Amino acid sequence: MSRLSLPTVASILCLTAAVLHGAGAVAGEAARQQFLAWYQTFTGSVMPPDVMKAYAAQLAAGGAADTQIAEHMAAVRNYFSAMPPELLTVHFNNVYTAHKELFSQEPNAFLVSSVRGVKPGTALDVAMGQGRNSVFLALQGWDVTGYDLSDQGMAIARAAAEKGKVAIRTVQASHQDFDFGKERWDLIVMTYAFVNMEDAAFLKKVRDSLKPGGRIVVEQINAGGGGKGPANALFRSLEDLRVIHYEDTAGTAEWSKAPMRIGRIVVEKD
Repeated sequence: MSRLSLPTVASILCLTAAVLHGAGAVAGEAARQQFLAWYQTFTGSVMPPDVMKAYAAQLAAGGAADTQIAEHMAAVRNYFSAMPPELLTVHFNNVYTAHKELFSQEPNAFLVSSVRGVKPGTALDVAMGQGRNSVFLALQGWDVTGYDLSDQGMAIARAAAEKGKVAIRTVQASHQDFDFGKERWDLIVMTYAFVNMEDAAFLKKVRDSLKPGGRIVVEQINAGGGGKGPANALFRSLEDLRVIHYEDTAGTAEWSKAPMRIGRIVVEKD
């Protein structure tokens, strides 16, 4: 997936005027495209409530009436909640280039402990981001491939690998589009990968791509704030594989660096 070209500020403003001041309600597709163009130039907080507030202010500054802003924002909120790939690409590009305070720069500690003493082989880093885990694994001798939607995140990963004098492969793809293959990986890493662990079709692809004796390592947010998600949900997602380690605990998430309920699991394929 190629990164969308950045329109100039002038063209964004022209589109705003055409959409907001034309006759009739704002068309959903036009609203989404206008928002995406604006978001590519946005440098403020990437937290969704902050983004929505800043965008509404932008529309008001452009002369839109309250009713027009309400119509426009309704379409944008629907777009944002669906999180389509083109929006995720822009979102995570913004995060990796301008908001590094939101995520850990170090390799995931649970991953580090989970591969200690394991013979290196082929590894897949799901939603690799800026490559903190991919580079760590490559330095330990693993043959690493990672995929992500963020082209800029992967560029940072390749630069870090070059600096460490190791090689990694990067593929720009979504969870749905990436070709996992069959019995291809000795290790699959999913740390804060924002994967739907109730998606049976996706999980089947992951299991089928794991070699016999291979392992899957997952760390993810189980619920927002201090709340708990459904009991043992992560365990049930992978219970047909041999569970080596499982925990559901409160701690500081490596993504957002906020207090969260965190799930961790290591499973092995017989």
